[in-house]
Amino acid sequence: MNLSVLEQQRLRNRLAAWCRERNALANLSPHWCVDEQGGAFLVSVCGSGERVLRIVFDEGRWSLFMPASAGWLPYPARASVATVDELIDELEQAPLHIHW
Repeated sequence: MNLSVLEQQRLRNRLAAWCRERNALANLSPHWCVDEQGGAFLVSVCGSGERVLRIVFDEGRWSLFMPASAGWLPYPARASVATVDELIDELEQAPLHIHW
């Protein structure tokens, strides 16, 4: 199943808003931003190139990955979700807030 342009835009907007909220709450550096690369959405430390989270749409589900020395590992708590809302909820519930 391919991801529609509308759904891509929806996720891009939701992730950007989520990063802005995190940045405002922390009111500290580094700040988080969202990029797209090779069909994946990447949450990273703005300006540094340090990737924190990779999100890919595959087979009708959003898969979450965290960085590892040899690439990307599936997100430990919940590696995939069905909707953008579930994805944002999962990020809010991140165990130990490993990304933030």
